[in-house]
Amino acid sequence: MSSSKKTCTLLLVVLAAVCIQLYQAQASIGRCSCQSTVKTVKGVKSDFKFLDKRPGCDQMEFIVTRINPDNTTQEFCVVTDGRMAKAFGKCWEKINKDENRKMECINKSRAE
Repeated sequence: MSSSKKTCTLLLVVLAAVCIQLYQAQASIGRCSCQSTVKTVKGVKSDFKFLDKRPGCDQMEFIVTRINPDNTTQEFCVVTDGRMAKAFGKCWEKINKDENRKMECINKSRAE
């Protein structure tokens, strides 16, 4: 192979890699995580997260992870202006958004 063919082949490989990276980035940027929401989540909760407004998603999102009876987990998007989200949000602010203290909020929700 001549050096111009090698250079052209290398350039095509690099271009393909860049296109793949841009395609993957495009799929995750600019969309809300929650397509539908529920008012509350029954059962044992293991985690929660609040997602602030961001480019491509003009709403705050609240996601709760529940442990199912078969020990699998399932994420639920919860209405952010409902009682459950407000209670978790108040607790989250009270613990200064400390990831290590999340269980305090989860355990508090079990008691209610």
